[in-house]
Amino acid sequence: MKKLEEIAKELGAEILEIGRPVKTVEQATRETGVSKKQVIKSLVIVSESGPLLVIVDGESRVSMSKLEKKFGKCRFAKPKEVKELTGYEVGGVPPVGVPLKTVIDPKVLENEYVIGGGGTTERLLRIRPEKIVEYQNAEILDVSE
Repeated sequence: MKKLEEIAKELGAEILEIGRPVKTVEQATRETGVSKKQVIKSLVIVSESGPLLVIVDGESRVSMSKLEKKFGKCRFAKPKEVKELTGYEVGGVPPVGVPLKTVIDPKVLENEYVIGGGGTTERLLRIRPEKIVEYQNAEILDVSE
């Protein structure tokens, strides 16, 4: 598996060293000065069709019913499953370099760049959303409430 640093470099993204845990959208907006809409959440969902990486903006919540229409029964992965499926801890899951089928909400693509997980809870990743789509071969799907 490629290291996040290599992927970031390839995609023209930037890893931001925060130096203290950033686990919530509020903390990310405080540390980076961006709006909630520019912060993204990379969520691991276990569905009947297999595990998914679902990316929504910081103002949105994932709509399980929208996901279930396409992927069957869905639930959030438990922290242990997140680590097993992605190699990352909850709160540090990046939007790229994760070997899961990726779904990205169209609202995320309204931003010039977004801030997401940077591999650990003390780092964030600044990246253009279209690079996520490209790298992850992500499906653009309305999955927010």
